[in-house]
Amino acid sequence: MSGAAIYGAFTLAIATLLTVCDALAHVRFHALHYTRPDHLQLFAGQPTGDVFVGFVRIGAFCALTGWLCARRAAPVAASKALAHVASFVAVYFASALFGAHPMSLHVAFLALWAAQLATFEADHLRLVLLSVLLGAAGPSFEGLFVELGFFAYEAPHAYHVPLWLSPMYMNGALAVAATARVLEAWRAPRVV
Repeated sequence: MSGAAIYGAFTLAIATLLTVCDALAHVRFHALHYTRPDHLQLFAGQPTGDVFVGFVRIGAFCALTGWLCARRAAPVAASKALAHVASFVAVYFASALFGAHPMSLHVAFLALWAAQLATFEADHLRLVLLSVLLGAAGPSFEGLFVELGFFAYEAPHAYHVPLWLSPMYMNGALAVAATARVLEAWRAPRVV
């Protein structure tokens, strides 16, 4: 399968996962609200079509940066990538359920990120750079959309977003990197 097809599917998978998590966690538990929730709605309170398009942009950025991080890295087992994705989903839901404790979430998400980073055998510097990049770009992107009036967080801290959002993206970066390593192994099997 071609790299473009694999990473295109990866982008759509990221966008789908984020859209569903947004609806089931952040919207359902009132971590944020949309200004036009009935526009292109599939999930209650979420303009699902518009949200999906926004997450396609984030997914494309994640897929590209994940590929750049994984293209020369050692592959990981698919089960390890799934564990990182499951951990990210847990972080997403924790941010919705425990949003009243932003500092605790911030610290817990950073500790989880550090613990997960330690599970990677190599390329820690590259993973830290990817995490910092997504940890800065994600909240900036979301802050811009809050400023444009698309949605609003119920308890923002800096640039219209919650304190815990950056380390949430950092945990997502590790899930992206692990999944991209699996995809790279499938895309270009190594000859021994």
